[in-house]
Amino acid sequence: MYYPDHHVHTNFSPDSNTPPVRQVRKAIRLGMPAICFTDHMDFDYPSRYGVDFHLQPDTYLRAMADLKERFEGRIDIRAGVEIGLESAIKDKITDYIVSHDWDFVIGSIHMAERKDPYFDDFFDGRSERDAYRSYFEATLDCLEHFEPFFDVLGHLDYVFRCGERSVTNAWTEWPELMDAILRQVVDKGLGLDINTGGFKGGLLFQHPHDDLLRRYRELGGELITFGSDAHKPENLGERFPETGEKLKSLGFRYYASYKKRRPEFQPL
Repeated sequence: MYYPDHHVHTNFSPDSNTPPVRQVRKAIRLGMPAICFTDHMDFDYPSRYGVDFHLQPDTYLRAMADLKERFEGRIDIRAGVEIGLESAIKDKITDYIVSHDWDFVIGSIHMAERKDPYFDDFFDGRSERDAYRSYFEATLDCLEHFEPFFDVLGHLDYVFRCGERSVTNAWTEWPELMDAILRQVVDKGLGLDINTGGFKGGLLFQHPHDDLLRRYRELGGELITFGSDAHKPENLGERFPETGEKLKSLGFRYYASYKKRRPEFQPL
């Protein structure tokens, strides 16, 4: 089964060259009932990386509305955003979220200590293990400081896409830290982005790792969405059917599909 993809990028993000219509056509071919675009918005992204992640909401939402009208009756198109969380600018981020008519908002950690793990300087001067831990510490810090103005926490252990991957299971390495993160997610009524984007880079698991999902479920967490993190059509919906079966085996019964910031629950 191809669940609705709720983590999709287009050429509204600087790291994708894909027009939205190509993602829509691929979703229709896969038989998805809906697709939710979540292009990037990262305030104050360091200029040294040479990338501007500022999403212009009026232009973006107008384009999404046009696309929705064009494909009405064939697929439900929804307009979301993936926003980079940083506690130092939480008010600016919150204002951006509440000032626009989103269907869905992913809150993601893309930086720790003003460094992006995608780039080598994130690992300079420290062990890879310490660098990875700093990412999860930044995640906890954001969750502690943000009110739940977003819907799900994006790709929780995304950092393992980067570096040499000497560590890939955060639960076995830092159980207390990860438990604190998951408790924040549950206590604040947030969900988790079940993100299959790491497979295309060689990881052997979705984000979050099975052990983190198991613990999330033990803590009472049930709110999940499916996201491929696709920047190209060939990755849209990647491994969704098998990931759905795995989630069932971990005790999940439903997934959520968002419209106007409200989750609609469907059986896995």
